[in-house]
Amino acid sequence: MSRTHSPTEGQANFAFRDDSEELRSMPRASLETQKQFWSQKFHDAGWQTDRFIQGMQTTQNFYCQEVVQIHTDTWSKGRVVLLADAAHCPSPMTAMGTTSALVGAYVLAAEINRNSHDLPQAFANYDRTLRPFINEIQTFKPWMLRLILPETSFAITLLHFFAGLLVFLRLPDLLARFIPENRGGWQLPEYPPVEQTEWIVEPEYRPAEQTK
Repeated sequence: MSRTHSPTEGQANFAFRDDSEELRSMPRASLETQKQFWSQKFHDAGWQTDRFIQGMQTTQNFYCQEVVQIHTDTWSKGRVVLLADAAHCPSPMTAMGTTSALVGAYVLAAEINRNSHDLPQAFANYDRTLRPFINEIQTFKPWMLRLILPETSFAITLLHFFAGLLVFLRLPDLLARFIPENRGGWQLPEYPPVEQTEWIVEPEYRPAEQTK
């Protein structure tokens, strides 16, 4: 998959489904080993793949990661609290990573503001308020993974055809106009405005040095 985001730069992504230990250990391997691994897997795959592999060898903007979700029983301990992917990564497949991070930051900041003198209570409220939303967006059906990462040439051809049809007919833009933003069972909570406090800084008092 490729994406062009400027006249001079583009982004290419290689991905496939595999539960092997070799693939799971690849994010911890050296940069040279990672690039060699992906080059071997996608060599002669067709289309612009060889050009992408050539660019991968020289680019400085390269990363290799396993697509996962993060599930934890608690998001805080003491005065330390987790946020965004560190707390509840929904995986790139859900396209909800940025949304969950911003919503989580909003809820956490609001609860700290309401309970500034009781951080354990603020963190508990943050967990209780946000977790239903995270549980909702982390629900990922197996058939969706098979749709995004097809395993046969025929399935890949169908994916390309329907993706091209969606873009040509501008169906995503059309659907966005009719699908309400508040769909789903969880509603974004409303918090009172943050009260601004004016801080007055007193100059530090320093006694004058005695002179003879």
